[in-house]
Amino acid sequence: MKITNLILALSVLVISSCTNETGGETSNKSSTPNTEKAEVKFATGDLGIPDGNYSLTKESPSLIWTAKKITGDGHSGIIPATLGKFKVENGAISRGVVSFNMRGFEVTNLEGKSKEDFDNHMKSADFFNVEKFPTARLIINESSKDANGGLQISTTLELNGVEVDYLIPFAVEEVKTGEIGKGYKISGEFFIDRTKHKITYGSGSFFKNLGDKVIKDDVLIFFEFIAI
Repeated sequence: MKITNLILALSVLVISSCTNETGGETSNKSSTPNTEKAEVKFATGDLGIPDGNYSLTKESPSLIWTAKKITGDGHSGIIPATLGKFKVENGAISRGVVSFNMRGFEVTNLEGKSKEDFDNHMKSADFFNVEKFPTARLIINESSKDANGGLQISTTLELNGVEVDYLIPFAVEEVKTGEIGKGYKISGEFFIDRTKHKITYGSGSFFKNLGDKVIKDDVLIFFEFIAI
């Protein structure tokens, strides 16, 4: 099957990232895979996508991140995806990868000098150190169903030179692409723990007496990609 270039993001995503953010957190925290939750392998066709190779299209290929201070103030923005592909076998995703350009990281709820200063700080060694780690990767290990029948992907996020495992809930929907074609919208959201990726700036888990300047460790990642 023809493959073209999605967060999950993936973003997803992807992704990810730490800063202070405007916007609501709308999902429950998902960190490393919960070994206590039963996982069920897919029967053929349960994913709703025919077997074959897929790529993310160039339509909105980015993750949306949201990060907040302990006060509730925060920021949000995007991390662009540069490559995304995965393989479906026996009705389940068997493997894949989504790459992200960390040099393209940006905040979207600031403008002018404030935006420039914020983006530069986030790209510095205090946070993502993009000079040393210009690319992040979300490695897709396999998809499965949880005990309630929900879809989930076992992934490994390589960010800031550190790999951390995440179990990401997601949804699939068939959509129209172009004049007569069709694709599949893959969407979801999850939290990453930035400190597990050695991003500890402003973290109350590592520094004392920060007052209302504490930045939360959890960063919300939302992704919505189109694959064909």
